[in-house]
Amino acid sequence: MIKHNIHIENICFAYETELILKHLSMDINPGSICFIMGNNGSGKTTLLKTILGFLVPQQGIIEIAGKKVSDIDKPTMSRLVSYVPQAIHLTTDFSVIDYISLGRTPHIGMFNKLSDEDYQIIERVSLLLEVDEIYDVPFNKLSGGQKQMVAVARSLVQDTPVIIMDEPMSALDIGKQVELLQVLRSLAGNGKTIILTTHNPNHALVLESNACFLKQGKIIAFGKSSDIIHDDLLHEIYGRHVTLDHGEKGAAIMLDLDKGNIQ
Repeated sequence: MIKHNIHIENICFAYETELILKHLSMDINPGSICFIMGNNGSGKTTLLKTILGFLVPQQGIIEIAGKKVSDIDKPTMSRLVSYVPQAIHLTTDFSVIDYISLGRTPHIGMFNKLSDEDYQIIERVSLLLEVDEIYDVPFNKLSGGQKQMVAVARSLVQDTPVIIMDEPMSALDIGKQVELLQVLRSLAGNGKTIILTTHNPNHALVLESNACFLKQGKIIAFGKSSDIIHDDLLHEIYGRHVTLDHGEKGAAIMLDLDKGNIQ
């Protein structure tokens, strides 16, 4: 029997009186990728933050590697899960290399020096994501897409079994999206568990990964992307007509501008 890396059982979360997540349950296995999708305001980021322990659900339990998130201390959590937020705003003038190096902090402590092994990990990840050429650039002067790739690099340098990313490809060009998808596929193949949000179902389809669709805080569909992503589901989630085109190399989402025209 597979021990689920992430176990979510009947969680509910509310901001004051507004219920955002409504009785969500799912299991995400080790070495898998799960894309969380849904329209704006459906609860995607809130779900990620409850898994991370940033937000505490009023009902239900979340477990990582068999331990309740509420029982995991911060140092242990930082060695277990890395996080790429949707937006990053630094108040200090870190260079790219400084920011990426922060990913090693959970392993060495705040004030200890990086070892040769740490530097090797940083170099390997930086070369993989092609951010080594901007090491000396101040992070706050990067473009949106560059910031996202550097944030992913910091996350991978952290070298955790679970990686959580909130819309890591929203500012990336097509080439960089393909590059990151290839990296994610390789990481999952090496046993990493990856949960990320996206507004592009093609990302889940091309990786043949799992997908979870939220609407108004509820799970509408969860399972293998090729099994659950279809025209009717996309119309239900997004309220617009889109077509799933089945080609020789797999399915892809096609926008249909001739249906449901705005008057």
